[in-house]
Amino acid sequence: MKFLIQIPQLIFAGAEKVLVCFANDLVSRGHEVEILESYDRGYLKPQFDSKVTFHCICGKEYTAKYYASLAEIRDTKSILQKLKKCGKLVFSKLVGYRRFAEKLAEEYYADKQYDVAINYLEIESPEFLRNAIHAKKYIQWYHTDVANLDDPESTDRLIPAFEKMDAIICVAESAKKSFVGRYPQLADKTHVIYNFFDVDLIQKEAEEPFTYRAAESGVPILLSVGRMTPQKRYLRFLDVLARLRAEGFRFQWYMLGDGQEKKAIEQKIEELHLGDCVFLEGLTENPYKYMKHCDLFVLPSGWEGFPTVTVEAKILRCPVLATDVSGIREQLVHGKTGWIVENDENAIYEGLKSLLLHPEMRERLRENTDLARICSAEEKYQEFMKICGGKK
Repeated sequence: MKFLIQIPQLIFAGAEKVLVCFANDLVSRGHEVEILESYDRGYLKPQFDSKVTFHCICGKEYTAKYYASLAEIRDTKSILQKLKKCGKLVFSKLVGYRRFAEKLAEEYYADKQYDVAINYLEIESPEFLRNAIHAKKYIQWYHTDVANLDDPESTDRLIPAFEKMDAIICVAESAKKSFVGRYPQLADKTHVIYNFFDVDLIQKEAEEPFTYRAAESGVPILLSVGRMTPQKRYLRFLDVLARLRAEGFRFQWYMLGDGQEKKAIEQKIEELHLGDCVFLEGLTENPYKYMKHCDLFVLPSGWEGFPTVTVEAKILRCPVLATDVSGIREQLVHGKTGWIVENDENAIYEGLKSLLLHPEMRERLRENTDLARICSAEEKYQEFMKICGGKK
């Protein structure tokens, strides 16, 4: 079968990393896969199988030809170049930078045929996919839990477009329950497929030699991995750490990722005087070597659909402390394979305090039984192909 999968951009984030595993699994089974980026940020391209092909709506060449920002115009010294960039800015405002790119993409795809077209993230409408891509079946993936969104209306606005899709795939049973509870008209076409994981690759990359740069003997190392966005609630977690630090607890918290809240996080670290125990490590292609050597993996999120990083941590037998977000109770058994706390500051504080006071409890949480049900690529593939209506 021939698949086209649209995604806004291939950045270092949970759903995007899962797409790598999903696409590679499909091509390993003999299918054709094309990834369509909306914006050319192909940081993850090297991780895809060489048989996967790529195209982009707003590619780098297109952007260089038709787009200029006010900042670029201000920084340009040549009058001629400044005028050219002003022309691009006027064009992008009057005609529409994205709208014109989609027109060009429609021409590119006019004679192409696919068996299945997938809109892989819910942050973009599937309208372009539905209107411009010729496919036998159209699928919308939904990676979050609408019940926990600060702005559920963002999904409400997409429902007319979702109704035109042949199937909706949620990433957790709890996420599906919330979704069909809010949109009962989509119940019959809504399914659940857990995220795809490359267990062998995760375990292999975790073996890379590694030592935390500021590690101190006897000081517990906490680790979080994820984009620096309001969803992840890192600012709240810094308040938790400040409270524990004031009570005399010792720890180090390492954070892997980048994003819109980075400056706010850096400022708060300075305000709370946590610079000697909180370390921002930025983006990395290999978070697994960090996971293998941490004492506790922490997911302080405000909401998730089905958190990928906690499964990756459990594959490597990390103890995990997580807020009670969607999908987490489908991954962890509280007190046995993880420590689940209510989604508020005091609960996170109490849970982390207990695990800092009792290292033997943390060690017990290294158990990772029952992961096969979540990590089995074969079961997920069979379910996916049933939804596609194609040969397995």
